[in-house]
Amino acid sequence: MGAVLALSWTDAPAAGAAAAIRHVAQEAGFQTVSSLRQGWFGVAGPRPPVVHDLKGGLIVVGDLFDHPEGGPVGTGGRLDRLRKLTGAKWGRYIALDRDADGTLRAAMRDPSGSHELAIWRSRGVVVATTGTPEWLIAAAPVTGAIRWEAVPALLADPDAALAQPPLDGLMALDAGEMIDLDTDMREQVWRPWTGRQPDLWSAELAAAGLRDRVDACVGSLVSTVSRCGAELSGGLDSAIVAAALGEGRQAIRLWLNAYSSRSETDERRYAAQVADRLGLTLTAVQRCEQALEAEVLDRTAGGVRPGLNGADPVFDALVAEACETAGLDGLLTGKGGDALFYQGASPAIFGDLLKARGALAFASPVWPGLSRWIRRSTWSILAEAVRPATTATAAGPPHPWMVGAEALSGGKRAQLAALVSNLAYATACRRTEVVDLIHPLMAQPLVEWTMRIPTSVLTAGTTDRHLARSAFADRLPSDVAWRRSKGDYTATFEREAAASLPFLRDHLLGGLLAERGVIDRAQVEALLDRDRLMWAGGSGQLTTAALVESWLRRWKARLNSQ
Repeated sequence: MGAVLALSWTDAPAAGAAAAIRHVAQEAGFQTVSSLRQGWFGVAGPRPPVVHDLKGGLIVVGDLFDHPEGGPVGTGGRLDRLRKLTGAKWGRYIALDRDADGTLRAAMRDPSGSHELAIWRSRGVVVATTGTPEWLIAAAPVTGAIRWEAVPALLADPDAALAQPPLDGLMALDAGEMIDLDTDMREQVWRPWTGRQPDLWSAELAAAGLRDRVDACVGSLVSTVSRCGAELSGGLDSAIVAAALGEGRQAIRLWLNAYSSRSETDERRYAAQVADRLGLTLTAVQRCEQALEAEVLDRTAGGVRPGLNGADPVFDALVAEACETAGLDGLLTGKGGDALFYQGASPAIFGDLLKARGALAFASPVWPGLSRWIRRSTWSILAEAVRPATTATAAGPPHPWMVGAEALSGGKRAQLAALVSNLAYATACRRTEVVDLIHPLMAQPLVEWTMRIPTSVLTAGTTDRHLARSAFADRLPSDVAWRRSKGDYTATFEREAAASLPFLRDHLLGGLLAERGVIDRAQVEALLDRDRLMWAGGSGQLTTAALVESWLRRWKARLNSQ
């Protein structure tokens, strides 16, 4: 989906400010969708979003489909209609509720979190937008400051950036969250685990529903893009998405595989098997190791949140270039599958079963199967499964999806935490400048379905993503469907970080994080050592810190320029 910008005002001075913002937006490529006495909104490419008028002031901008278990949005107050929307529809959208004169009253970000929704007030104008480019911040300044006390959480736990970013004056909605703009009261309308129907203990029923929903979600999303490509990494998840397209595969213009020269990162053999099985033409592009540069991080530092989606900038630029060369509007990925299909392997799987089934769990093949899988004795698994759960101390406030999740079993809480991490795929990166990234395995109906499936059914106690492997095995080469290994870029990342040490040393030790005491100079200096990186690792920690540093510098400059 492209960009959305909505403006609302109530008096003459604010109307003048809104007119100036609108003028700049139109120069930046925005097309007017609606211009009313006290409100305006427009859309922009590369794939301008569709506008759905649900009447009564409720407008949905983006891709919208009927929920497989839903009904009509119905009538009622504006907030009630927004609450009901997540049960009636699904998609990749933002929802706006407006008065007849265009005044914005409420807004909501869709449950998949596919697109950001940031809201602030500038010179009497309410600004609601899916992005925060430089020209918009200049035309509609954000009045606020960085909350430095919240910044350490971004480094200790990158998922903290997926909740409210530490910026006063700007409200960034969470996935499935609604805001009443009359009061600025926010409400988490949807969470992956609330309103669940009974657990799906039948593997046959769970697999059939999973297959049907994957097919429906992939087909619906690809139908919205005229010039679409798809990633084919060689892994299970992207292969499932490719197979789910059915005859729609013929419309895909580019089947893209990115690889490097090292054996542990070259998955072309598996991708080629999928391509042969499905009758596809694979395009492979080689990734070359490169050192980090300030320009690379700066390019996507102006997003609503730190650009975690660009944490591998070499891959990011490589795929962006391939999509631009092919003239694509959208790119399908298999991102999100590890969390959706359940990648985890731990005693919590048996703990979940024991909690739900009591003594009957001991007769299940899950207990001995899990023992063989994770190579631990059955008794040690039992001891950990019955041990009282301990909650790790969060670096900051929990993500809204995790609030109240204590009611879930340990394995499902782990799956929920992984689903939260998936929201990083909505943050800014080089690819999102070129193409619309579409992640079908983050679709709301799929998340809701798999959250109903116990971890013992998702894994059978023997294999990560076992249910998904079984459900799609007849469509895929056996080597891919039951593949246990994954591409491993760890050594590549460590070498790239080692090559980037001069830049990282200057960027981090001479930056805001060090100046504000968020990072310990001595500890970071110890990490910035080639031998340590190559033997002990740490590139992920350094890259995250570098991304956050660039993001903080951009927002500090923006907030101080007023």
